[in-house]
Amino acid sequence: MAKRRPVSATTIEAVAAEMAGHPLDAARAASYAAAYEPVLTAMDMLRRLPLKTIEPACVFSPEGAPDRG
Repeated sequence: MAKRRPVSATTIEAVAAEMAGHPLDAARAASYAAAYEPVLTAMDMLRRLPLKTIEPACVFSPEGAPDRG
């Protein structure tokens, strides 16, 4: 897996303007980057955990809604 680069305010500005059609000022883009970076770092750490062969502690198997009549 390639090493992730930190998200930058420039990237946030470009995506907002080009993809969403919603340009942001530099200060707001910097605050979004500061908010997104810890979330993306945590997601990256979770992806690196060796969990491929571990089964979940419990499995939820819905059987249908109970009859409430």
